[in-house]
This record gives sequence, C-alpha cells and structure tokens, in this order.
Amino acid sequence: MAVLVLAALIRVSAGPFRRRGSGVAHAGGAGIGGERVADQHREDEHGDRDQHAHSHPCPSSRVRDSELHHCSSSIEVRSLSAYRAMSSSLQPTRASGYGVDPLTYPLKLGGAVVRARVGQRLGLLGPHAQYSCSGRALNIVDGMPRCGPTMPHGGDWTKWPGVSDSGPLFERDREVEVLEGLVRSALGGDAVLALVEGPAGIGKSRLLAEARERARAAGFRVLAARGSDLEQELPYGVVRQLFESLLLEPERRERWLRGSAGGAARVFAPPQDEDHAVGPGSFGMLHALFWLTVNAAADGPLCLVIDDLRWCDRASLRFIAYLEHRLEGLGVLVVAATRMEEAGSESQLVFDIIEDPAAVLIRPLPLSEGGAAQMVRDRLAEDAERRFCAACHHATGGNPLLLRELVKTLQAENIRPDAAHADAIRKVGPRAVSRTVLLRLSRLPSDAVTIARAVAVLGDGASLPATAALAGLDEGKVAEATHTLVAAEILRAEAPLGFVHAIVGDAVYLELSLSERELLHQHAAKELATLGAAPEVVAGQLLLVPSRGDPWVAMVMRDAGLLAMRRGDADSAVSYLRRALEEGVADEDRLRLLWELGAAEARVDSEASAERLREVQGRLDDPLQRALVADVLARSLLWTGPAHEAVTVAQHAIVELKETHPDQRRALEAIELYAVFFGGARVAHWETRLARVRADGVPEHLGAKMLAAVAAWDWALNGGSARECSAFAQSVLADGALIARDPGFGAAVAGAALALADHDEALRVWEEAISASRRLGSAPYVCSVNLWRGWTWLRRGELAEAEASLREANEQLRRGFGNNGPSLAYGAAFLARTLIERGDLSGARRALAGRGRPNPQSDGDWLVNRAGIELLLAEGRWEEALAAGERHSPPPRGGDNPAWAPWRSLAARALDGLGRHDDALALLIIELDAARRWGAPGALAHTLRLLGTLRQNDDHELLREAVAVTEASPARLEHAKALTALGSAMRRSNQRSDSRDPLGRGLELALRCGATALAETARTELYAAGGRPRREALSGPASLTPSERRIANLAAQGQTTRDIAQSLYVTPRTVEGHLTNIYRKLGVSTRTALPGALAGQVSA
Repeated sequence: MAVLVLAALIRVSAGPFRRRGSGVAHAGGAGIGGERVADQHREDEHGDRDQHAHSHPCPSSRVRDSELHHCSSSIEVRSLSAYRAMSSSLQPTRASGYGVDPLTYPLKLGGAVVRARVGQRLGLLGPHAQYSCSGRALNIVDGMPRCGPTMPHGGDWTKWPGVSDSGPLFERDREVEVLEGLVRSALGGDAVLALVEGPAGIGKSRLLAEARERARAAGFRVLAARGSDLEQELPYGVVRQLFESLLLEPERRERWLRGSAGGAARVFAPPQDEDHAVGPGSFGMLHALFWLTVNAAADGPLCLVIDDLRWCDRASLRFIAYLEHRLEGLGVLVVAATRMEEAGSESQLVFDIIEDPAAVLIRPLPLSEGGAAQMVRDRLAEDAERRFCAACHHATGGNPLLLRELVKTLQAENIRPDAAHADAIRKVGPRAVSRTVLLRLSRLPSDAVTIARAVAVLGDGASLPATAALAGLDEGKVAEATHTLVAAEILRAEAPLGFVHAIVGDAVYLELSLSERELLHQHAAKELATLGAAPEVVAGQLLLVPSRGDPWVAMVMRDAGLLAMRRGDADSAVSYLRRALEEGVADEDRLRLLWELGAAEARVDSEASAERLREVQGRLDDPLQRALVADVLARSLLWTGPAHEAVTVAQHAIVELKETHPDQRRALEAIELYAVFFGGARVAHWETRLARVRADGVPEHLGAKMLAAVAAWDWALNGGSARECSAFAQSVLADGALIARDPGFGAAVAGAALALADHDEALRVWEEAISASRRLGSAPYVCSVNLWRGWTWLRRGELAEAEASLREANEQLRRGFGNNGPSLAYGAAFLARTLIERGDLSGARRALAGRGRPNPQSDGDWLVNRAGIELLLAEGRWEEALAAGERHSPPPRGGDNPAWAPWRSLAARALDGLGRHDDALALLIIELDAARRWGAPGALAHTLRLLGTLRQNDDHELLREAVAVTEASPARLEHAKALTALGSAMRRSNQRSDSRDPLGRGLELALRCGATALAETARTELYAAGGRPRREALSGPASLTPSERRIANLAAQGQTTRDIAQSLYVTPRTVEGHLTNIYRKLGVSTRTALPGALAGQVSA
C-alpha cells in the first residue's frame, strides 16, 4: 500500500540547504548578494539535472532522480511542481508490473524534504542544516526510505522538543529494563514477542519507541507499522506497511522473495482489475510471509514494531500469530502494543497472540502521585506546589497522556501551579484530553480545523490530494494548515501523517456528529476513488457508512472482495462481499455476487456458505452451473449438517446433468455416497454402485477418482482386506491429481483407507495433502487433513504428534463450523482416545464434552460412543461400559472390521471386568476371525492380545503371535501393549527371569509412544519380576520419531535446513533441533553419514 506522506506536500518556504560536497556557498554570512549567487547556481544546475532525470528510460528512476534533484537544490516551488508531474506521469503505470505502487518511493523521499522545512519553521533546524541525497544512497529508518537533513538525535523526530510530546520517561525504568532484556534474548535466538498492554494514554507508544531505539542500537533492522480503525478491513495492511517500502529495491526484493517467500509477492502487488483469479490461499500466504520474514532476518536481526494490534487487519493478525509460533532461532523480535478493554472484532486473535508462550506481557501502571508531581514540575513549573500536583494526579488518575494534556491547558490558561488554583483543575475534569484538544483546535484558523477533521476521517497516512479534496481546500492551504496543526501538537511531524495520539484523533473525530461523520466518509470514498486509490482503501471508508442501496458502493465492495481473495485473505473478502450484497445489486448481478460470496465463505465459514449457496442453486437454470454450486454446497453440508440434505442436493444435480458432463456426475456421486457415513439418507443400491466402481479399475479424471476413493473406504469397512483396499487406494492417489486438487475430501478418504491398513504410504499422503490444502487456502481442507492425520498418528502410537494435530483440528472445527456441527464428533472422539492412551482421563472427558451434535447412525455418533466406552473401561466402570456398548453396538457400518469398530472387544473387556470370562472369550473368538480376514497388523495384534490374556495358558501362543505380528509394523503402540501383556503373563506363570526382556522393551516403547498409563503398568510389572528399567534410551533408526524420520530422510537426500523447513512448514530452528536429536540417536555427527545410519550401517 502506497502511503503518501502528507508532510511531503507542505508548501515549502525559502530556506537554503547546503549540499554535501557541492562546493556551493551557503547563506550563512553571505549576505543578500551571496544568497543570490547561490540561488543562480542552483537554477543553472537544476536545468542540467532535470533534463537528465526526465531522460531516464525507467519511469520510477525518472521520478527518483527528479525528486532527489529538487530536494538537494532546495528549489521549493519546483519541488512541489515536480511532485505533481511525477504523480500524473506515473498514475497510468500504477497497475502495471512494478509489484508495488511506483509512487511510494518518490513520495516518501519528498516527505523528508518537507520534514526538514517544518523543522526550520519551528526553529529546530538552522539555515546550515546539511542535506544529503545522492544517487541510490538512502537511509532506511523504520522501514521507510528517509532522505533529508542531518538531524540531531539520529534523525528521530520523537526527541525534538516541540515536535512531539516525548520528554523524559517517568516511572518506566522497570518496563524499559524488561524491553532491553528481550532485545538481548531475541538477539540470542529466543522466541520473543513483547506486548505492551494498557489503557489509552498510559504510554504504550512511548515504550514502543524506546524498544525501537534499543533494538536499533543492538544492530536490529527496525520495521514499523501502525494499525488504524479505517484500515482494519484492508487485507495485509499492516504487513504491507512493514515490508513494502524495503521491497522497492530490486536486489533486496529478489533476495527476500526467494523460494517459499515468492507467494508473498501478491500481497505487495497492485490490483489488476482484469484479473480476478484466486491466488494463494490464506495458509499458503501465511507460510510465504513467514519465509519473507526469515529471508529478511538472514540479512541481520529484525525488529517488527506494531502499534497497535487492536486496529490491525485480520489478515495481518493471522500472520503475527503464525509468526509468533515460529520465532525461535530467527533473530526476529516482535514488539507490539494493544489495549484489551476496547478490543475490536479481532479480539480473539489478539488474545491468541497474548496467550502464546513466546509472548511477554508488559503492563505499565499509572504514575504515582510522586511521578505525576515530577511530570508537572518538569513541564509546567519547577516550583509547582504539592497540593496542586496532587490535584493533577487525582484528576487524571496518573495517566501520562491525560496529565500532559492537562498541563498544556494549564499553560494555555496561565494558571499558577499553587494550592490556591488546585480547584481549577477539577473544572477540566476527567475529559482532559478532548477538552484541551478541542480548546487548542478552536483557537486555530478555520482551515486547520477543517484539515484536522479531514485527517480524522481519512486516517493515518492521508495523502495531500485526498485531504485537499475532502477539505475543499487547495494544496497550498492544506500545507499551511498542516504546519499549524503540527506546531499545536495535534498532528505529529513524522511520517506518516496522523495525530500525535489516538485519543487526540478520537477527540476530533467524535466531536463530529454521527451524520457529519457518515457524510464525510461517503465523500472521502468518492474522492479516493477519483484519485485512483485501491478498492480496499475506498471500501474501508464505505464500511463506516450505513448501507444505502448504492450500486457504486456494491461495485467497490465487490472489487475489494475479489482482490482480497486473490491476496489469500478470505475473511476480508467475506466482509466486503457481504456488504456488497447489502447494497442491493441489480438482479442480473446479484446471482454472481451470491456465488462469489458463497465460494469465499466456503473457505472460512461452511455454515454461512451453505445458506448462501442454497439461494444461488435455487435461482440458476443451467444444469452444469447448478451442479458446480451443488458440489460446493453439498461439501459444506457434510461438515455442518444435515447430511441427508447433502444427499438430496447431490442427487438432484446428478439427475439434472443426465448423461452430460460424466466426470462432474461422478464427483457428485462421491459426495452422495460418502454422505451415508455422515448419517445421510439411505442411498439405493449404494453397495452395488460402489462395487461396480471398484470393478471398473483406476479412473483417469478427477471426479471419477473421488468416487473411487469413496469406494476404497467402503470396501475397507465392508469385507475387503487390508492388502486389496490399500492397493486400490494407492492406485487412486498415484498420479497426485487427487491430492493436489481435492486434498481435504477425495485424498483424505483414500488416505484414511491406507491408514486403516497400517500402510506407511498414509504419512506421505497427509504431508502432501496438508501442503496442498494450505496452498488452496481452504480451512475445511486443512481441518480435514489434520483430523485424519491425527487419527493416523494415534493408530501408529505417536501420541504426542496425534494430540498436537487433533487439537489444531478441533480448534479449526470450532472456529469454522460452530459448536454443534456433526464434524465436531470426529475431532472430539479421536482426541479423547489419544488422551486416554496418554493417561489423561479428565482431559478425555473434557474433549468428549465438545462433541457437538453428531447425526444419529453416523460414523461420528459411533466414534463418540466408542471413545466414551473406552473412557469408562479405563476408569473401571464395567457395568456402565457394558450397558453403553449394548446401546450403541454394532455400529451402522464397518462392524465387521475391528480396525475401525472393535465393538466386540470393547464388550469383552467389560465382561471380563465383571467376571464373565466365557462370554468375553466367545466375543473375542469371533472378532479374531474378522481381524485375520482384514489382515492389518494393528487390529490383529489387538484381538490376539486380549484373547491371549484371557486364556492364560502356559505357552502364551497368542501373545507371542501378537508380538511377532507387530514387530516390524507401524503399529508401535500395539506392539508395546503386546510386549507388556506377554511379559506380565510370563511373570504370573513363574517365568520371572524370562519376562524381564519383553517387559523392559514394552516399557521403553511405551515411553517413546507417550503412553503414560501403559508405561506405568509395564514399570510395575518389571519391578515385580525383579528387573529394573534400563536408563539408556532407544537408539538407532527405530528410535526416531516420525518428525525426526521425515527430517532425517530429507537431510540424507541432500536437502538444506532451509529447504527442509520450507517443505515441512516448520522453522529452520525446529529442523536444527530435530537434527541434533537425530545425530545423537544415530551416533553420527555429519549429514553425509545419515544415509548409512538410517540403513543401520553406522560404523564404529
């Protein structure tokens, strides 16, 4: 976003600057004649340089050279006219291939010139102030190119008396010390996000300035951004403030946007009205922005300063939250401010940022009475009496900003700071800021009042043309009025243009009546559109105006929504498109808008999407268009319910297509038939239809592949073998098309069939599917993959990985599908079972409480009931478990596959607990036959273990078979259980010495799996057998966790740490940490030794 620095447009007055190395005499001591000579020299030089600047082949270079020349020559009138020429010459190129707004660069340079003029006018710069602008040399300060006079205090305007309200800090030593410590920690690679939180006026922005200075002194590159209530709906507005100006330099842009960061280029690209194709999705964009930050930090430590989170746009907040989880080892420090008592619509995201372990909360307190007295005496009079100071403290509650504003009013009214005038303070009262600001404003010329109101409406960073148009003044008067407001300490002098504090801006803004504000925002939107502002900037103004049924507003909002979708911000897109719909567009446009809105909502809010798409489908006539809408609608209904409606929607669309578009028909058939598992209406001949799909073999087209994936899953639950079903699922996924284009449905269904068969290929499917889902930016897809991936980890016994994946999925389910959607049952059930295995029974019960409302006779309903029965069994509540099993068993589907629905063994465990061993044995014998037919090692070993434990024969044949079946399988948790059961049985049959080996191995493996309850049982049995747990951890390839195994394989293939991090969506520090563990476990010290070590060939 190109922010025009209004200070650059203040009308400049005569005031000579001496250019370094120019040889031109400055005016000091030269008298009138000397000044004329200097002016003539500048005029002559101007002609040569201006001709050179305008002959440059690159428009942006012409602008830069011309601007630099006018700045250095101090020819004020031509400087302003040159700016106008640049604006008009570059205006046609703003939507071209620059990647950023080409006006950004010269306008920010111009800002430096006028800041210098302001300094001279206020007496802060003498006539000999040095000014240096040569070639491409720019001083980068706070993420903005600064080219201006050499100023005191390192160019920091916040330390100039009279320009901003800084002065000494009072009672903030502790906070500053904490910030200094955090700067050191971030420099050392720690994950640090410093969050200054407190009420308005408490000094948050001042502490951010202190952090910025200390970070800069420590060698950090400091990038700063300021949130604004008027830019809250501007996608990635804060991100663009942070990085955009630095990406203007081609070499840096190429370096920072390299590799996985390349997708972030779209955030900084100008809008292309002719191109509304959807770009990288939200998750892919967050990943790209993360790598942009990593690449920037590779140039040196980076400090991001954001004031304040409360007004950040949602997309930028998501990026900050995403980055916060990955800060460790980056050399990136994030410092932000916020106030939670007035948190806006994005408060949940702000809370999430605060609650992260990396966040360090700094809450500055109000000044004490002593601190307030210090400030009064420092700013008003050294002899201010104690009672007077105490009255000031009482009136303001120790709020530093309120106190400063109160002191300004007392100065303006010439009130003596003595006890006799203490009562006068009460007349100012608690509304000190608004009263004093409005009082100072009322004493200024009318033009200044008009400009202050215009800036309050336009927000921070208002441009000269927009401010002038909204105020109805010419640019010269705007410049003069701006100077007056800076001198009155209402507007800040530094860029971008804005009020010295948000409270000051609020005072001016809220003094306007509601009607005045609405009219001004409407007027501002029109003027911004005329000036060529981006659609989302115009839309930001229109969102503050009630809907009036204006077709032009609808058009702007639609353009802004489609642009937001292209930039990967579905949340903002939904806001814009909903407002466009409220404006009441024409009938011929309404249908298209509804479809665009429904498609955007499908990425973030399936429930709202379903409602929208029902209306669209009901109004379409073309069968193919209705089928395409039905596809999205039916998918949304699967997640939100009712499932029988998803079946109806798909069936109607299939009938309407007749024999045309066969692949779209198959895609709809896939949804229709899969909805049965969600408790949808019974579909006629569905088993026969799916059997026919399997018989047809591997299809070529996407819709047919989706249908084949459903057929593979159904086969796995109803009579197929693990070998047959996994082979069929693999063939469906072989060419990668299903994963790339339908990762959250078709690929997830086929991947689940592989996981049920304990096939290692399932892990590859989930890794590729999660990446594809993030690229597409689909929250439902990401949620679906996380859900099934977590279930796969549970089946394999990687409980920590399972819990992390399932908790993320559950959070996504609640955020995107409400608290009662049928899909919540899957996440609740899988997480509860994971926590039971980890020994956290209370956590499992809490997880089940969030199960939503699963449809009766659905898989979700069965999964929740299964988890509930397992919890009762873990608590030893045998009768309740048996009763629950009798109510809910057998399940409606998959009852013959114990890998999915081991209802017989659940009942057998309850019966055994009640002493009914014969009944339990009878059920387990039946289940064992079914497990052998399925053939996957995990399910087979599960039943073998239970049956072998109940039989208690001396040879322990079934238990030994359970151990053997899982020895080399992915079912590590089941292997640990089998080892523990075998060792326990051997100990009970007086084979104490022989029992120690399986018990020791079972204990080690249980600990590796994170199975706390099983580990405790194995440890107890081992002690009872006279053994002691081994102290050394497992080593060798088998000891690697799944994450370590993935990273080790990639490193063995020659990939760099950065490559691995990009492909796995983790940070480089995470990869380095895993590699350290990998080297230790494998007994190697270099990457070149990894291939042999992974093959178990580590040399002595």
